[in-house]
Amino acid sequence: MKSAYNSTSEADNASLVSSSCCHQHDHHHDTCQHHSKVHADDHHTTGEHHHTDTSAAPSWVTRIVVLLVFILSGYYLWQQWPTMLIASIKWQRDINGQLSDLLYDAQQNITAAYSLAGLSFLYGIFHSLGPGHGKMIVTTYLATNPAKIKASLIMTVVSAFVQAVVAITLVSILLVFFKASMRQVNDAADQFISYSFMAMLLLGVIVIYRSLKQAWQLKTAHQHEHGSECGCGHKHFANADEINRATSLREYIIIVFSIGIRPCTGAILVLLFANMVGLYWLGVVSAILMAVGTALTTSAIALLTLSGKKIVSHYLATNERQRTMTSIIVKLIGGILLVLLGLLLLNGHSYGMSPVL
Repeated sequence: MKSAYNSTSEADNASLVSSSCCHQHDHHHDTCQHHSKVHADDHHTTGEHHHTDTSAAPSWVTRIVVLLVFILSGYYLWQQWPTMLIASIKWQRDINGQLSDLLYDAQQNITAAYSLAGLSFLYGIFHSLGPGHGKMIVTTYLATNPAKIKASLIMTVVSAFVQAVVAITLVSILLVFFKASMRQVNDAADQFISYSFMAMLLLGVIVIYRSLKQAWQLKTAHQHEHGSECGCGHKHFANADEINRATSLREYIIIVFSIGIRPCTGAILVLLFANMVGLYWLGVVSAILMAVGTALTTSAIALLTLSGKKIVSHYLATNERQRTMTSIIVKLIGGILLVLLGLLLLNGHSYGMSPVL
């Protein structure tokens, strides 16, 4: 009996040990599967994170290629500038002659007014394609300062129509109330051009001041070395969007003033010719259509400028701090360029050296 009992106990113990070993083996197997799964998930997540970082940060080769493309494009534009200047003067001279001929023809046949309207629209397009301080202001400001597409388009359209309104108002007042001659009208328009360049200079000063102020605020915010998401509960630096959000309406108003306060020379010419032939209302319509053509072209230039800036900023800035610093530095450079251009145009205008600008 004792032997049988011992055999039964040994069998039970062997079964229990076997069951325990099997349980431990299963537990170990499950644990291994869990670790394998966790390791695979971590590897997958790391791979995804690495893939995301690679796509977000372009290679240095890509950045250098993009930068070279823009530098070469600017150099080519600089080389072609004299040719563009001469061609622009020739186009405007030819169209001015055709506009005056159509005004004389409209005295005999009013249907010539339709040709005058179409040619006025084309004049606005060609005039705004040529060199001019308005394009300098738009491209320099939009390329170096934060600007939304909608606000930029509104700015360019309003500037073009303000130019037409200023030309119509100036010529109308001088002709009706002062019986001014053509020379007197041109002298008055020349004075408005000086005001335009002064406004351009003022815009550059404001941009420089705001850039230096933002740089100082960024410097004071970087008192310690850890990053923007260190977990200490507060933010250490403002990102580019927050800094760029400070763009005020005052700058847009100055831009509209600096571009629009200068009356369009073509609009003044057509208004004077229209007054001579007794069809002043037709001159007003022509000036407004010129503004439509100018607004169309300057809006296209603004969109191209914003698109180019977006491409460059995407390939040159790799993180939030770089984007913030790049935004401030580029804005400062833009303000300096506006000041230099304003001084250059004022001095050149005083000596009669920039009739096209």
